[in-house]
Amino acid sequence: MFAEGISLSEEQAYALQSEVCRLRELRGETVVGYKIGCTSSVIQQQLGIAHPIFGRLFTTERHGSGVELSINQFAALAVEGELAVRLSKDVPRDCGDRDRVIGCVGSVFPVIELHNHVLRAANRGAAELIANNALHAGFVVPNLDLSLPSSDGLSLRIALNGDTVAEVACFRWQDRAVQAIADLSSLLASHGLSLRADHVVLTGSLAELIPIPNGTRVEVRAIEHGSVTATFDWLNSTNQNTMQS
Repeated sequence: MFAEGISLSEEQAYALQSEVCRLRELRGETVVGYKIGCTSSVIQQQLGIAHPIFGRLFTTERHGSGVELSINQFAALAVEGELAVRLSKDVPRDCGDRDRVIGCVGSVFPVIELHNHVLRAANRGAAELIANNALHAGFVVPNLDLSLPSSDGLSLRIALNGDTVAEVACFRWQDRAVQAIADLSSLLASHGLSLRADHVVLTGSLAELIPIPNGTRVEVRAIEHGSVTATFDWLNSTNQNTMQS
């Protein structure tokens, strides 16, 4: 539609995302959380947007670390390495209190977020991103649920075939989590949605989207707090390792 010149408001784009979600749920898929996207100036400049947006996470697109996926199931696959949290409590609608927000976080872990990095509109903007579920195409999580980090400072490293391609050093995960949860909760509330216990929240990338060529092993490591890996090639995977529960 966007290649054909359709113009949607952001509200219409979210309505379209919601309707696609309804159809997916009718065929048995379940929403397991949300992502907040376009949080950094780097990503905003890359995608031509000036504010955060949200997308939904589905059980069918959650994979365990070590997964092997066929790259041809994606459209122009690109990844982000980022931090995610799993909520242990419902997030209150008015979540301005930092301690209350941190009290809702049950675990923190690195993830590989997968994207169909295709934008067809002549002029980039938020509507196309939102309508396409913030380009989300899945996420890879550790096979064991991790606890909270022992310290507030974390570093994140992204490697392709063993070579580091991006690194974010010494950021405060609590600040990152609080900001992401607060912004996401506000966005969701405007659409009648909320963050609940056991939801996974992807807190947004601090580095650029990274295109993934065939035959690539991706690793995202939170220094001293775990790592996740995934391999992408043209072959049908023998180890899908998709986490449905």
